[in-house]
Amino acid sequence: MKKNYENHGKKKPKVKFVKSRRWHASQESDELIFAVCDRYFFQLGKSAQTPDGEERQRGAAASVAEWIQTEKNRKDISREKIYPLFWEACQRGFLLLQPPIEKNLKKQLEEFYDLENYPGEITVVNVGGDSAAKHVTSTAADLIISLIDRVWKEKKEKYPNNRELQSVHLGMGAGYAAMLVAKRLATKIHSGEDLPQLVLHAISSGGFLPNEPHKAPSTYFTYFDPALTNIKYVALFSATVVGHDDYENLKTNPGIRFSFEQKDDIDIIVTSLAAADHEHGLLVQYLTHLVDQKLLPPNLLGEMRNAGWVGDVQFRPYSVDGPLTDVSPVRAVTLFELDELVELAKNPHNGKYVVLVAGPCGECGASKKDALKPLIANENLRLWTHLVTDAKTARELLE
Repeated sequence: MKKNYENHGKKKPKVKFVKSRRWHASQESDELIFAVCDRYFFQLGKSAQTPDGEERQRGAAASVAEWIQTEKNRKDISREKIYPLFWEACQRGFLLLQPPIEKNLKKQLEEFYDLENYPGEITVVNVGGDSAAKHVTSTAADLIISLIDRVWKEKKEKYPNNRELQSVHLGMGAGYAAMLVAKRLATKIHSGEDLPQLVLHAISSGGFLPNEPHKAPSTYFTYFDPALTNIKYVALFSATVVGHDDYENLKTNPGIRFSFEQKDDIDIIVTSLAAADHEHGLLVQYLTHLVDQKLLPPNLLGEMRNAGWVGDVQFRPYSVDGPLTDVSPVRAVTLFELDELVELAKNPHNGKYVVLVAGPCGECGASKKDALKPLIANENLRLWTHLVTDAKTARELLE
C-alpha cells in the first residue's frame, strides 16, 4: 500500500470551487433601473447649472453610483455599471424619446390645401434622415394613446356601470409602419396603470408574402402581453386577395364573418399608405409576385398605373381623382373600403378616428409625397381624422 507522506496517509480533501455568477444589468429590478435613470438626469440638470462645479468634474455617472451605494445599499454598483443599466432601461421601454413637433409647417399645409374648415388634425414631426420613419410612427403611437384615453372617458360617461361597453376598440392595418406603431404602442400601454379593456382588430389579412409575416396585424398583436394589459383580439384570417365576384361570398364565411360583424365597434383605425411606384409597397410586392407566378396578366401593374394608380391605403388603390375599384381582377380582403374611411373622417362628432401614418418608407426612407398628396388635396380621399407625417414630406407637399 502506497503511503501518502504529504497528508500522513490521509486522503486530501477535495476543494469545491463555486463559479460566481457574472453580473448583468438584466438581473436588476425595474425599481433600481428606473431610479438610476431618474437620478442620472437629475445630476445632468444639476451639472448644467454649475458648469465649473464639482459635479461636472466628477461626472454624472460617478455621482449616481455613489447615490445608489448610499441610498439603496448597493455597494457593488460602480460608475462603470451605470451605463449598462441605462441600456437595459432602453430595452425595457423606460426611456422613450418624444420627437419635436413643427407647428409652422402644419399651419402652412392647412393654408395651402384649404384645410381650415376640415375637422382633421395634422401633426408634422420635426425629424429627418434615416430615423424619420421610426419617429413618425412613435409620434403616431403617442397620439393613439391620447385618443384611447379620450374614447374611454366618453364611454365611461355614457356607460358608467358597464365595463364591457367601456372597451376601446383599435383597428390595426398591415405593413411596416403599422408594425412600428404597434411596438411603441405596446410599450406605452404596458407602462400605464389605469387602462381600459382594449380590443385589437385586424382590419386586413395583411400577410401577403410568406417570408414577411411580421407585417401582418395578427402577428404583431403578440407585442401586447395579456398578462400586463386587459386585452382581447379579433383577428382576420382569410385569403390574401380574392376575385371581385368572390368577395361578397367570402364575407359570409363562418371563419371571417365575425370580423366583419365587429367592424362597426372599432373606435380608432390605424393605417398607413404606400406609393404605386415603390418596391416596398405590400400591394406592389404581392401583385408582382402573382404576375411572376403567371397568375395575373404580365402587364397588369402597367395598366393600373396607366389608369392613374398613385397609391393605396389598406391595399385599396386610388388615383388623384378617387378610389380605383376595377383596375385589377383581384382585390385585397379588408374590413373598410376607402369611401367608408372618408365618411368616418367627415363626421367629427361620431367618436370614430382614423390615424394615417404618412412618413417616409420605413425600410429605405423613400418619400411617399405623390401618394400622400391626393389624400390631402382631394376632399373625396380625405380618409383621416389625424395625419402624422415628417418635416421633409411636409415641405415636399408645399412645393
